[in-house]
Amino acid sequence: MGRNMKKIISFMLVFWVAATSSNLYAAADSVSTSTYKELTEIQEIMSAGDTEGAIDRLKTLLEEVDADTLDEGLTLQTLGYAMMANEDFPAAIEYLRRSLDTGRLPQQVVFSVGYMVAQLHAALGEFDEALIFAEDWFTQLEEPKPAQYMFMANIYAQVKRYAESAPYAEKAVSLTDDPRESWYQLLTADYFELKRYPEAADALTRMVGYWPDNASYWEQLASVHVIMDDQDSALAALRIAYDAGYLEKETSIKSMIQLAVMQGVPDHAARLLETAMDSELVPEEEDYIEMLAQAWINAREYEEAIAAYEHLATMVENGDPWMKIANIYVEDAKWAEAETAVTKALDQELEDAGKAWLLLGIARAELGKFDGSREALRKARAFESTERSAASWLRYAEDMKRQADWLAENS
Repeated sequence: MGRNMKKIISFMLVFWVAATSSNLYAAADSVSTSTYKELTEIQEIMSAGDTEGAIDRLKTLLEEVDADTLDEGLTLQTLGYAMMANEDFPAAIEYLRRSLDTGRLPQQVVFSVGYMVAQLHAALGEFDEALIFAEDWFTQLEEPKPAQYMFMANIYAQVKRYAESAPYAEKAVSLTDDPRESWYQLLTADYFELKRYPEAADALTRMVGYWPDNASYWEQLASVHVIMDDQDSALAALRIAYDAGYLEKETSIKSMIQLAVMQGVPDHAARLLETAMDSELVPEEEDYIEMLAQAWINAREYEEAIAAYEHLATMVENGDPWMKIANIYVEDAKWAEAETAVTKALDQELEDAGKAWLLLGIARAELGKFDGSREALRKARAFESTERSAASWLRYAEDMKRQADWLAENS
């Protein structure tokens, strides 16, 4: 049995003792003496825990009472409660609905029984049926309580009528200074379904105020800001949660770092990522080291980027990290360092070896190592991806060599 159903049964049994006594007392002048006495005794049997015995007595009584009378209505109502206590919920619904159909129950009792029928249908997942009774019950309430507003909000949400669910949920949370967490969860879900993102952001802002240690609320708040194209607020939300120690999910920390890069603060992103790896919040693995190196490149912190790629080179079985290091050196015209890095790259497997030979040839040409440059460029020319570039650089290297030879002869 589900937890919600157990709560309903517990509530209903308490209500049954109180309501049945009240109903019988109020109807004492209208119900027959014999029925009144029998129902009173049955109530005592139920209170003593003999549910089966009470049901047998009630079924017998139901055959004896006159149809379309208050006696029948009260007997059917009591039989519905007894079936509920016996965990026969479809039968409970049947008897309670039949008690309403007699048209003999006092109006106040009609509303309360209708509410119970709505609750039972809802607990059984029969939300369309629940709504039929709930709508009629709710209209009769003079001053609905917050929980009653939420009952309606939940049923409308269950039948995907979110536009009708949201106002009930809004009213519920507005009527109390101590709203339940599940109420805000439903309200926020309604807003998302309706694509009312500013309202969702406002609700989530209140939620992280009430329940700051729930990381999912910070994550949802960041997500809705991203949807609204407000990356600054998204990053701020994640950073607050991270600094407070609430954000521990790897994907959320990754999102925070990516947002920092997107917002033009890559050095901030890199330091966050280093801290997260040091704290073991994200694993020190290939993807994150690559992300760290790229963040340092975006921040123009090339020494840190090279250090990250050197670390990555110890983790993978290919020469790609050394190629990226070589490219960084080329950008800074550090040809000797570039030559060293690309040589290390060529010692390992490469996705495109032609580019490595081309880069090695260029570096050696710039260093005046023309023989070595020509050798590397000829190898690069053998690859389709670098054939044309290598041929151009070969011509350039030959020109540079002739110029160097002429200067040497005429110096």
